[in-house]
Amino acid sequence: MNINEQFKAVIFDVDGTLFDTLPSLSAAANEVLAKAGMSDVSMSLLQSALNEGLRPMFRQAIALQSVPVDAVAASQLEIECMAHYGRRWLSTAPLFAGVTDALAALKLRGLKLGICTNRDPASTEVLLAAASITDSFDAIVCLGDTPLPKPAADPLLLLMERLAVSPAEVLYVGDSGMDACCAQLSRVRFAAHLGGYAEQAGDLLPNVLSFGGYDQLTSWVLDQRSALFSPVSFTLPRPINLSY
Repeated sequence: MNINEQFKAVIFDVDGTLFDTLPSLSAAANEVLAKAGMSDVSMSLLQSALNEGLRPMFRQAIALQSVPVDAVAASQLEIECMAHYGRRWLSTAPLFAGVTDALAALKLRGLKLGICTNRDPASTEVLLAAASITDSFDAIVCLGDTPLPKPAADPLLLLMERLAVSPAEVLYVGDSGMDACCAQLSRVRFAAHLGGYAEQAGDLLPNVLSFGGYDQLTSWVLDQRSALFSPVSFTLPRPINLSY
């Protein structure tokens, strides 16, 4: 890492970072389950699965039923959950407080902005459009754009290529251990959004910033624009299973 390179880009996760999507996803899943005569599943039990994407979260809701669901029925329920979410709930998810102002402030200072998410491209596009922030981003990498999703480094590396920036010039903002791991494997600094869906603060290490409000993130990032990066040491995370 060249510590003499200046800070040029901020990259964001989507679910639990820019948008508070868990309530709408949980509502969609539970409405489909109720229609099928099944039990509700609490948001807290779905939280960790959402980091892997929408389908894994819906699969978790089905797997947590007290009565086992056979593979064919589970597959059909998953399809119904995705369709119902898209029709009824997708565009209702709110941005976290301060996101719009933060994006505007960062763009005003000449920073490139990107999105790196395990959410599919179509639903990502709808979310961004509903919140009127699509034009804030210079590049977006979604589920399916690389052979491996987060926590592998592939999505973040592809996004940096599209933004024409190096790891030393990037901050990745996320809310989960998967995001922290992706940043670490990519040799990128990580900022942890504490208002997201991590089960515990230790999941968000290592990071250079933990923040609750987006005003904190904006202030920190803009402060870094006037200084050069300081050295940082990286310790590779424990081995992870990247088979999907």
